[in-house]
Amino acid sequence: MDVLQKLRAEVQHAWDANAEFWDQRMGEGNTFHRHLNVPFLDRMLGIHPGERVLEVACGNGQFARHLAELGAQVVAVDASPRMLERARAHPTPPPGKIGYRQLDVTDPDALGSVRDAPFEAVVANMALMDIPAIEPLARALPSLLDPGGPFVFTVCHPAFNSSSVRRTISEEDPEGRVVQTHAVIVTRYATPTSTRSIAMIGQPEVQPFFDRSLADLLAPFLREGFVVDALEERVFPPGVEGLRPFAWENFREIPPMLGARLRRYPRDASGP
Repeated sequence: MDVLQKLRAEVQHAWDANAEFWDQRMGEGNTFHRHLNVPFLDRMLGIHPGERVLEVACGNGQFARHLAELGAQVVAVDASPRMLERARAHPTPPPGKIGYRQLDVTDPDALGSVRDAPFEAVVANMALMDIPAIEPLARALPSLLDPGGPFVFTVCHPAFNSSSVRRTISEEDPEGRVVQTHAVIVTRYATPTSTRSIAMIGQPEVQPFFDRSLADLLAPFLREGFVVDALEERVFPPGVEGLRPFAWENFREIPPMLGARLRRYPRDASGP
């Protein structure tokens, strides 16, 4: 078994083990999902009723169900059979439809067998940092997407929200006024690294995370001719407070989430 196969197996095992806990805690979305991810994804995708969308690494199906509410026809894939069980247990909201399928996006053969392609959009919501190899997905996207169709993703911010980042709070009292400052300490960024940690406090098992710099995150897609036509670094809006002092909701100037939209346009035969 090679390194990638071992990582695939470890990732699937972790998500199978955490599926029930994750679904119960996440449900239809936490503050990350509601305040950071969904507003960005909705604007970038601009879903119209009847559009066909592929969601990769769909987890418990929360965003697939949101797409269905907007009227999309969704094919939602994930490598974890237990996660897909949890997703199928939720009713699909009308007017859209969802077809759930087990598929590992690190497997080129599996990606090449996706039925219903090409799609009008492909989305990966908070998933790429959980995937050990993103190159197979990048290579498959041109055949999975309609020409000019968007690939939209959200991730934990590679510079500010990775396994090498420590959140800190300092306190001072200039002129008798107590001031708290939320900051992060970044100890590593340039070198791609695989680590084991948790996504939610209390989850049964640690899971692999794959830290990539912004350049390493985008490079596989740029090599396939995609261009970035939207990029956002999102912070929590005023009025959203974290329950714990170190919760990301309290870090007002440091974005924990990065979102991007990419497109690949056919080359003009008369051009370079």
